[in-house]
Amino acid sequence: MAMYSGEYGSVQGFDDLNRFVKLGNRSLLIKGKSGTGKVTLALELARNHADKFEIMFISRKMTEYDLSNRFPWVKNLIKPENILSTSSTESVFDDASFTVTNVVSSITNRVTKVENPFISLEEHLTPFVILDVWDSIAKVDVPTRTRIEKLLISLTDKHVGFLVFLTENMESSTVEYLVDGVVSLSQNFYKSYRLREMDVEKLRGTHISRAKVSFTLQGGRFRIFSKLSHRIPELPKKFSTIEHTEAYYSTGNPDLDEKLNGGFRRGSIISIEMDDDVDRFVYVPLLAPLTLNFIVQGNAAFVIPAADQDASAVTRYLSPYTDDETITRFLKIYGDTSDDELTSPPYIIQRAKKSFEEAYNIWIGTYGDLRRKTGGCVLTMDYSFVELEYQDEIQSILKSIIKMSSKIRSFKDLLVMVSRPNYKSLEVIKKISDLHFRIFEYNGSTMIAAIKPQLFLYNVQTDYRQGFPFAALQEST
Repeated sequence: MAMYSGEYGSVQGFDDLNRFVKLGNRSLLIKGKSGTGKVTLALELARNHADKFEIMFISRKMTEYDLSNRFPWVKNLIKPENILSTSSTESVFDDASFTVTNVVSSITNRVTKVENPFISLEEHLTPFVILDVWDSIAKVDVPTRTRIEKLLISLTDKHVGFLVFLTENMESSTVEYLVDGVVSLSQNFYKSYRLREMDVEKLRGTHISRAKVSFTLQGGRFRIFSKLSHRIPELPKKFSTIEHTEAYYSTGNPDLDEKLNGGFRRGSIISIEMDDDVDRFVYVPLLAPLTLNFIVQGNAAFVIPAADQDASAVTRYLSPYTDDETITRFLKIYGDTSDDELTSPPYIIQRAKKSFEEAYNIWIGTYGDLRRKTGGCVLTMDYSFVELEYQDEIQSILKSIIKMSSKIRSFKDLLVMVSRPNYKSLEVIKKISDLHFRIFEYNGSTMIAAIKPQLFLYNVQTDYRQGFPFAALQEST
């Protein structure tokens, strides 16, 4: 599945590292166990500065074929003669001093070779050297290793524009004090999903804006997870619908439809567990396309937002992307508005002021009216705020979840319910739902996991490239 596998997100979050290189620093140590993405990060950083450097890759493990097969996108980044592999002479390269001598001579020979005598030395690109043989060198005794480290670092003053050391040794070493920057890569797990993390430990002369960064290696690229964007498009466009099928309602997002094998099955109950520290703006790229996809196709949508939100907080992310007639005819929002009842829009259903029973009756009545007008309806509601609003009627609230779900199933409509940890409604909606999602923060990035059943883990990014709110999803892999 593509999930925006192009350039979106591929260099986002590299600001600190890019600035570090541009400031004239000469060396970087990337630490991480096997499989954490060290080579991918080094290649991605080199790619960002390919206009300033000539890339060299020296590895004990990977040949030119291995590199191009694993990272097809580097084919035009590194010249074949700049890829040095020591794997074919492994027994010889067990000698650290021989390895260092070979590395040094390879770098100096490549740099001092003048391919065109009519071009001055100053115009030649200096090398960006990725050194993937460091662990075999670092096995020697401390005094010898220190001399080797100083020798390699000194290369940056004479021949090398930038030198990247890759190591699987996560313990502190003397080379960390010699290099200009240090980052470490690691991976954790949530359920059965992988969560990758980059710790920026040192970047000399550079302000570190994000010391901990989450990322993915999706598509063989190093993509840093970004935060939600609250930016509104200057030139909004009308929403492009995705047709529902006989069996499924589209989510309004083709990538999400694909991962869900067609979208949400008709008559489904969807529960969303949203952690307390999550930015509520995440509703926009996830639920706005779902709502728009219903009403623009002539289906109905009934939105019951958090009690502390004005109804305009919902309509501002819907009305610019369709016409007033569609909004008025097919959308209902249960909530308060700054306008008085006589001047408020016809699609606003005023909140009940007395009891939960009164509120529930309004919901059922509104839903019934919408059902009589259209052949399908989506309801989205925040039950955690219902609990806060009617704290003395918890049992009635929990029973309403069962009754509402039963109605939705019988009419083959769609119900999306949101709640939060430590709320009683969450336990109920989790049990009765067909699909359960959890939205949480990880190093400042918003993640969504499908955990019932376990289907995926994505970073959610706000995307307005199509002219309307949309969720660009980066898979955590």
